[in-house]
Amino acid sequence: MSTVNVLRYSALGLGLFFGFRNDMILKCNAKKKEEQAQYEEKLKLVEEAKKEYAKLHPVVTPKDVPANASFNLEDPNIDFERVILNAVESLKEAST
Repeated sequence: MSTVNVLRYSALGLGLFFGFRNDMILKCNAKKKEEQAQYEEKLKLVEEAKKEYAKLHPVVTPKDVPANASFNLEDPNIDFERVILNAVESLKEAST
């Protein structure tokens, strides 16, 4: 009889162990899914906020400066990209 009891309690112990383990795994997976859903909801809200901000605050681009305009290179607010592009355009126009 003692062998049967040992096997019975061993099976009971293993069943409890695997049941507890399975329960913990399922809870962990459910928690991860919930966190992922919350993260996706936050991303969706951020995207909506970006779109709304873009509607309320449209991007204002400065008008193109004529190619023959002179520039003050000492000006701290100068747009060097615009200066270089205008210089390239003026060289293209001069060569044709």
